Amino acid sequence: MPEIPIAVTRTSSKGSSLRITLPKEVAEKLNISVSEHIGFYEVNGEIVIRKIE
Repeated sequence: MPEIPIAVTRTSSKGSSLRITLPKEVAEKLNISVSEHIGFYEVNGEIVIRKIE
């Protein structure tokens, strides 16, 4: 079964860093609101995003 994205976003820049906007669909699935923390993890060669409790 092919993977179907939940949402797609585009990068932008801020200084020398890249910035992404978390799509509403992803924020809702992770139950994330303003000023909460998320973590980026590498699992089996893929990047995983998780809410930090």
